[in-house]
Amino acid sequence: MISQIYICPECQGSLKEEEKLFRCSSCLKEYPIIENIPIFSDTGTYYGEVSQEKMAELIEVAKQHGYKKAISNFIKNSFVLTYILDESRATWADLLPLDANTNFLDVGCGWGTNAISIARKVGHVAAIDATLERVKFVKLRAQQCGLSNVAPALASATALPYPAETLDVVAFNGVLEWLGANDEKESPKKIQLEALKETHRVLKVGGVVYIGIENRFSLRYFLGFPDDHSFIRFTSLMPRWMAQIYYKLRTGKNYYMHTHSLSVYRQMLKQVGFAPVNEYHPWPNYRNPDTFIELNKNAILDHLSKEIQQVSFMSRKWIYTSILKWLTALEGKGFLCHSFLFIYKKQE
Repeated sequence: MISQIYICPECQGSLKEEEKLFRCSSCLKEYPIIENIPIFSDTGTYYGEVSQEKMAELIEVAKQHGYKKAISNFIKNSFVLTYILDESRATWADLLPLDANTNFLDVGCGWGTNAISIARKVGHVAAIDATLERVKFVKLRAQQCGLSNVAPALASATALPYPAETLDVVAFNGVLEWLGANDEKESPKKIQLEALKETHRVLKVGGVVYIGIENRFSLRYFLGFPDDHSFIRFTSLMPRWMAQIYYKLRTGKNYYMHTHSLSVYRQMLKQVGFAPVNEYHPWPNYRNPDTFIELNKNAILDHLSKEIQQVSFMSRKWIYTSILKWLTALEGKGFLCHSFLFIYKKQE
């Protein structure tokens, strides 16, 4: 039996758990249960740092010898290895109102690094992803860590299988920008707004949404650093139509990974019905943050001044930090910071 309460993501009807499936009492749609994991979206989607075949092998090795041994056997890139195993990456969770009663949803849970870390601090973690192999890995990882309060499911951020007003926190850590892949015929921004509306529906009044994401107009991109998502220079700075043509010519694929400016993020969240609690500039970025700077002029300038003093004069980092400090002093809002953390709450 599965203890997590789910609803039909299609009609929001109640679900009855039968042998190896959930059945909706309203529309009668069936959702299979595979290895005790509810399947609410297409199992054909795959994304991962290794091929789908290798991922299947990795999971089998993890069952036999533990997930850490499996990761070390199949992942040889040191950055990716740290990204998967280092639970300290979830320090952003310390900014959130968490306690032993918190009902938490990790959207796009990936390898489970954040979900596992947060599960040690809260009452319950629902962890969803669009890739079945990742969900299987998260379930296995939680079991091997002795955590019984993690409930992985294959589900879409735009059709959450959870009842209204039942969650305390919903987190999108490096996920919102990728949601355009859900339906490349739709506008990525429209899909992102649908996910935020679903988040608003499932959150309790006073519950919070957390978003960690890059800035479309990061100073780094103006200086010629490759985009964090397309890995091609200047794409995020281009008009969308131009980025689509350019990216299509370079890769043969659609440009769906849309980040936005600080103003647009704020507008999107308020449009859905969220109110700001806190906003931060994570340094150096939200993936591997050393510190979190409140998004105001004085706090950013104070931090950048300290960073400048700690690096070699005229080094690459010194030049970048000095330019960012000078421009922030002029515009005063943090519009050129590389990434943002947003903590917004559902209002009454």
